[in-house]
Amino acid sequence: MKAAQRVSLPALMATCCAVSCAHPEPQSFVRAAKLGVFYGGQVQERSEIPFELDPGKQSQGFRVEFTDPVSTDTAVEWRVDVPKADPERKRKPRAPGELAEPPRTTLSGKDIVRAGETSLDHVLAFHPGDPLGLWNVRVVVRDKVVIDRPLEIFDPAARKRLLPRDGG
Repeated sequence: MKAAQRVSLPALMATCCAVSCAHPEPQSFVRAAKLGVFYGGQVQERSEIPFELDPGKQSQGFRVEFTDPVSTDTAVEWRVDVPKADPERKRKPRAPGELAEPPRTTLSGKDIVRAGETSLDHVLAFHPGDPLGLWNVRVVVRDKVVIDRPLEIFDPAARKRLLPRDGG
């Protein structure tokens, strides 16, 4: 019986030491990540954004906020998948053996958050000829996806024409 006690006592001591010496789980590096329209110093998260070329009227993008100022320069990688802009391509028949083009185009980049900074704002500007439809925005910080969601880009004038008008 004494041999069994000697074996279990060191095992018990090792377990107690491991539990007491364990470091608490660190807080998440990213406090918040938002995608939408920049408005009054805030980001209004939206699932739909009107297509507006004038940045004086509207700017849109994403904001990543960190729990603490970053201690070293940190990369924030982003990718935006957009529909193909050439609607005529869909109507042209493919030649035999011709491969179909992918239905989406990808824009990507990387921003660097400098040591000491607490957030990053990245503006996603619209350009003439950008397609309407479903875009997908994906943002990665330190190999962790912080934003990955669709965003419907629409023509506000066309939508206004299609909405029924009230009679009153």
